Amino acid sequence: MIEEPPIDIGRLIGGDENVFQALFVDYYPSLISFAIKYVEREEAAQDIVQDVFVKVWETREKLRGVENLSAYLYQMVRFKCFNHLRAEKIRHDATRSFTEEMDVVEMNEYIKEETFRIVMSIVEELPPGSRNVFSRAIQGYSAKEIADELGITIETVKKQKQNARRVLKERLGNLFMFFCL
Repeated sequence: MIEEPPIDIGRLIGGDENVFQALFVDYYPSLISFAIKYVEREEAAQDIVQDVFVKVWETREKLRGVENLSAYLYQMVRFKCFNHLRAEKIRHDATRSFTEEMDVVEMNEYIKEETFRIVMSIVEELPPGSRNVFSRAIQGYSAKEIADELGITIETVKKQKQNARRVLKERLGNLFMFFCL
């Protein structure tokens, strides 16, 4: 077995690109294999290991205190893998939460629209007097405003609303409680 000479950390710290290239060639494949055990995706492992080498080059001055460069590289890759996994979990949780929230919002919107459709179809079946009064009432008009607009008494408005409520209650059952006008 041929043993390669150890990497000259002093020359690496000094910015010798040939030493850095030798370090990269020596460790890149094994660091990729190591990272894959954590992140389970080769593309992510490659990105992590490349980031580690960039960081080593950019902060090579910090290598002065490193006694075991090999252990240092593996430790850096391990930490980067943990950071990657943490970021993926946060991204996954946020996406899931957003999706669940959207599902709830969409479902609520569907329920609202479907309920409105059902109520309006029942309102359309009301006798004309009750339909005119009730339509205005659900738009927020007061009994006096409805009476003035339709040229009827307030008592007639109240009676027409009462008739409309009775029909809606019969037809809507428990759903009617949401429409207490």
